[in-house]
Amino acid sequence: MSHYSYIQGGQGQGGQGQNYGTYDQNAYPPQHQYQQQQQYQQQQYDGYSSPIINKNNGGGSAPPYSAYPVASGMLAASPSSVGGPGNGYSSSPAFNPSYINGGGGGGHDNYNGGGNGYSVNNGTTAYGNVPVSAAGHSFQQGGLTYQQTLPSTQPGTQGGGGTGEVMAQAPQPEGEYPVVMAIDFGTTFSGVAFALKADGEVHDILKWPRHLARYPKTPTLSLYKKDSKKILDWGHAARLAMLKPAAKDYCLLRKFKLQLDESLDAAPLENGSTALQAVTDYLKKLHGYVMMELMKGMLKSFEPGQFQYCLTVPAMWSDAAKNTMRQAAIGAGLIQEGDPPNRLTLISEPEAAAIYCERKVEHFQLKDKDRFMICDAGGGTVDLIVFEVSEPPGKERHLKEVTRGHGASCGSTFLDANMEKLLERKFKRYRKTIKACGWASLMDTFVDMVKPMFNGQEDVLMQIPQATGLEDLNDPDIGLEDGVLCVSAEEMRSEVFEPVISDVLDLIRKQLHQSQNCWAIFMIGGFGSSRYLEERVRKEFGHLVGMVAVPPRPELAVVRGAVYAGLNTKTINMRVARRWYGVDANMPFEEGVDPESKKIISHDGHIRCKERFSVYVRPGQQIGVDECVSKEYVTWSYPKGLDSPLYVCNSPNQPKYITDPGVQKIADFHIPMPEIPGAQPRTRVVFKLNMYFGLTEVRAEAVINGNTYTTICSFGRASQ
Repeated sequence: MSHYSYIQGGQGQGGQGQNYGTYDQNAYPPQHQYQQQQQYQQQQYDGYSSPIINKNNGGGSAPPYSAYPVASGMLAASPSSVGGPGNGYSSSPAFNPSYINGGGGGGHDNYNGGGNGYSVNNGTTAYGNVPVSAAGHSFQQGGLTYQQTLPSTQPGTQGGGGTGEVMAQAPQPEGEYPVVMAIDFGTTFSGVAFALKADGEVHDILKWPRHLARYPKTPTLSLYKKDSKKILDWGHAARLAMLKPAAKDYCLLRKFKLQLDESLDAAPLENGSTALQAVTDYLKKLHGYVMMELMKGMLKSFEPGQFQYCLTVPAMWSDAAKNTMRQAAIGAGLIQEGDPPNRLTLISEPEAAAIYCERKVEHFQLKDKDRFMICDAGGGTVDLIVFEVSEPPGKERHLKEVTRGHGASCGSTFLDANMEKLLERKFKRYRKTIKACGWASLMDTFVDMVKPMFNGQEDVLMQIPQATGLEDLNDPDIGLEDGVLCVSAEEMRSEVFEPVISDVLDLIRKQLHQSQNCWAIFMIGGFGSSRYLEERVRKEFGHLVGMVAVPPRPELAVVRGAVYAGLNTKTINMRVARRWYGVDANMPFEEGVDPESKKIISHDGHIRCKERFSVYVRPGQQIGVDECVSKEYVTWSYPKGLDSPLYVCNSPNQPKYITDPGVQKIADFHIPMPEIPGAQPRTRVVFKLNMYFGLTEVRAEAVINGNTYTTICSFGRASQ
């Protein structure tokens, strides 16, 4: 566990312009806290920290831990500091600089002299030894208390979230890649497309193993032996294998993408694999096949290291789920752990679809200030976001999010589940005689032939497959005649479609409530192209929007849009935060409001409340993709790396404490420590932590001694 101390304000860059850091007068960051027994523990000086406050970043308190301003002469204030020249600390009355060792090494007040304090690099980085407690005074480290420390993914670090003594290496500059490949990893089907940056023409992968027809998607299916975690086959081949007599020895993993939706109580995978392993196995097979085909054809002159990737993810996914996809991409061999960050981009599915629709301006006449909703209805999830076209005179056209995107697991696979219940009821008396492969064929008939064409008005006729053994059966009671099952339109509406479609309509209604002005609703994805769903959306919302439309090739909207995103990373320049992000802070104690168990006394005698949730980003807050929330810290943990914890909450109301229901610590941003010539263990080091929330993934970087280092992010792994 690492702790740091607050130094000075930073700047927000891009998006909303400059954001000058300041202390919040109503919420002081944590100080070292007196222990009641007044017994000092030297080992508590592993380093302490507290970041700054950013004015337009939620208006919250100074975030997280033990706050020490820098004494005069120890660190010069930056232009963004709110302190006076040479102070490096705020004029807030909550802080007493005399508690810190001075720049010349002289001790002050409660600490003995520390010696060898000095500043380098024009005042941007400062070192000094740890002050020693004066006799009779005891302190408790304050602010941040880890309930759980997650392992860092940095090679060589020790367990426990980054306490290993690993020296940092400056990251590689962003790589140049001549080929962009997008992978739309779906719940039921997946697709791949690519483009050469030289010409920008998008090519779809249409040929798949064990499938004669040319189609841009392949089934998201993986075949394993029972009780084995070694994948045997994938896609169409996996489906065909289950029709063979040996199928009794196999298990077919399907819909394993849903394992990453933390809102679902998904059953464990049949072969005991984790979600991470299942996704990794499938991506490795999918990517390996595509690369083999491309290297034999039009891209034979390129090397695997010349590919850049865009991987699509649902907008509703948690940060941990997105991180699982990144780890799966590494495990599948798409990228390597040490590749430049831009080699793999995660893009939300509705965002990719929006870029695709924006490219189709000749179909929809989208113009400046027009707002449109993307309803990405796929096999597992339905994601929605409203975008606005921005085309200022003389500037490049781009899109910005204007609503807090959201979604739910209510895709077309839930139609399948409803249909299976209906068929189970109809074939109850024959069910035991139908083999597993026969039942699977019956469901495939619904998925491939019935579901896409149902219009809500006509009865459905289903040809019973021979594999069921019922192809010649007649049973008027269930509507079966000469091997053809008739299901009434009313049954299909009420028992199969409407329970799912009502959820989709509710999601659209909520998005329209967030953005009263919406010109169009674009339905994309496999379920989005359903005739019945389109008609229900038009009937429900046609009077509120100018158009409800399905763009050309809706099943390709996400994967092609992801390629376009790779070709032009600046198409989306503004996003909307979907949840609360914050850190642990000590704030003034409110008698009768805060629980007594959270009352502490800081070293300056103020009564504080510990474990308050200090807001970095609020849900609904617009954030530029290049906007940087910058905070500065001081640590005495050298040469060990550090971890900055990040909390999240999906509640509509602002959480008050980090212990509130729904608040989770989702990540530790590991700060690698560079080697500092002449520095001793526990040397005092100042660094800046830059956070970017306007990206699909939360990203952080550390600036130490004037050099920038990409941080290592350890996310929660409950879904893996």
